[in-house]
Amino acid sequence: MAFKSYKTRYDTLDRFVKRQLSETKASAGEASRARAKKMIGLGQSAAAKTEASMKSSAQGVRKMFSQVDIGGSREQTNPDLDIAAWMQGIEETVQKPEDIEVGPPLIDPDVEVKGDLISFIAGLEGFKEKAYEDYGQISIGFGTKAGSLDETISREQAMKDLTKEVMKSRTIVLKAAKEYGYDWTENQVDALTSFTYNTGQGGFNQLIEGGTRGDEEISEMMLEYNKAGGKVLEGLVKRRKAEAKLFTQGYER
Repeated sequence: MAFKSYKTRYDTLDRFVKRQLSETKASAGEASRARAKKMIGLGQSAAAKTEASMKSSAQGVRKMFSQVDIGGSREQTNPDLDIAAWMQGIEETVQKPEDIEVGPPLIDPDVEVKGDLISFIAGLEGFKEKAYEDYGQISIGFGTKAGSLDETISREQAMKDLTKEVMKSRTIVLKAAKEYGYDWTENQVDALTSFTYNTGQGGFNQLIEGGTRGDEEISEMMLEYNKAGGKVLEGLVKRRKAEAKLFTQGYER
């Protein structure tokens, strides 16, 4: 009887201990799962905030570059960038990924890209026989520099001067391609040469951001350089579209 009573008490105690262990494990498992779920939630929240911050920063950068004034910048462009625009861009609402348009930066049927590099730039610049004020410099012919407002030039000489200056701009572009490892096509080199002829080496260096930007970003940022004299000019808007189209699609045949 004594042994049976002892065994009964042992079995009871054993069941009690096992039940307590089971409840403890279940509780611990639930707590562990709760902690894991909480950590996952925190991680997702942090990731979302980081993504929003990056997109806001990118928007701020775009705002800064939209203030770049390329007037008189054929020699060198070094505008004062507005830090307030950067901060404003960070604070503004960011587009959701599904709202962002993805695709070629330009498909404009009104912008024609024909001929070769010299004729392309000549068409964008237009010919002026007499020297004129050109946002910080005196220009003549197809946008080359003049010594005074009294100068005049023939179309033939203007084409020679244009070709000479365009080759200088092209050399700048090819040098950057070699230095930074860009594999630009002839069309892309031509587009960037036209851009450099218009904005100067400083504008070109800003555009490629020291060789850190890829082709897609370059073609998109190219459109931002549309101001002179502190104002957006329709002629520059159309020119940037033409250059971006040449960069992404090539010449129309």
